[in-house]
Amino acid sequence: MASFLRRPQGLGAALLLAGSALANAQSGGMNVDDPRLARTVTERPFEVMIDRRACGTRGVYVQVLGAGADDLEDAQAGSGYLVWVDGKARVLIDMGPGSALRFEESGADFKDLIAVAFSQLHVEHSADLPAFLQGAALLRRKEDLPIFGPSDVEKTLGLKTWTRRLLGPNGAYPHLADFFSPFSQGGFEVLPEEVNSTGRKPWRGFRRDGIALSAIATDHGPGTSLAWRVDVGDVGITFTGDTGNRRQTVKTLAEGSTIIVGHHAVPENVRGFARDEHMPPSQLAKLAEEADATMLILSHRTPRTRGRELQSRREIGTLFKGAVLFANDLECWEP
Repeated sequence: MASFLRRPQGLGAALLLAGSALANAQSGGMNVDDPRLARTVTERPFEVMIDRRACGTRGVYVQVLGAGADDLEDAQAGSGYLVWVDGKARVLIDMGPGSALRFEESGADFKDLIAVAFSQLHVEHSADLPAFLQGAALLRRKEDLPIFGPSDVEKTLGLKTWTRRLLGPNGAYPHLADFFSPFSQGGFEVLPEEVNSTGRKPWRGFRRDGIALSAIATDHGPGTSLAWRVDVGDVGITFTGDTGNRRQTVKTLAEGSTIIVGHHAVPENVRGFARDEHMPPSQLAKLAEEADATMLILSHRTPRTRGRELQSRREIGTLFKGAVLFANDLECWEP
């Protein structure tokens, strides 16, 4: 059964909550100038919006923290996904802009994470790593945190070089460099590990607590990306990341997956460079059908695909007969 929750967002949500607080105050005989009312409206306006159990407490769920891409007008966070197991957020895929806020809104506990994986290091997939670490400084996490990402390829930085330039002693955020030391005062060490970004064989280098993490290199225009898969028992969830899938490597990783989380950044009629970077709906459908998946979640939605859901659904429906869902931030599904 699909389980999801949608919330009002942005200025409209703030005005709605403020108006509700005002109405409640007036009905209770409180003067509009009462400082208690001002405190209710201005200091904690979004508290009532946070449902900390959008996902269930038993079984495996995938939650979309960010269904957007790199746009400023869609009210969606950048790429980010959580895999929940028995009520705990265990694996985080990507940390796009806004994903740290969505992580808090989801009710997830940073101390429960056993791994973080980046599909690529472009801004819309990675920008919130400093925010996560800054926020984790006082959480008293005790276990080291492995983070996985692509290796160096030509002009593209690999994970270790990227984290050093961003978070090293001489980086943009030198005060966070301590997290990359075994003597970290934050209580845990961040352990970067690179995954080969050019090969055709799946990487299967992480397993813990019955959760397996695997990846495979894909193509993203002239650059590279990684597709990721999380397996928990008989549930497999594949995240395509940004890819034109010209090399057809995602198929190898996705075989037998229960859920495909595909990036729906371009419409069916796309041509040229954009087609080299992203799969159109028909290709996403073919991937899900060949994997024998039961659900295709379309995320990383852009202005090119929003508003074209009917067309995309028609294209997908000719090839894939499972459930097709168009993602929004904080929605959560189980197989």
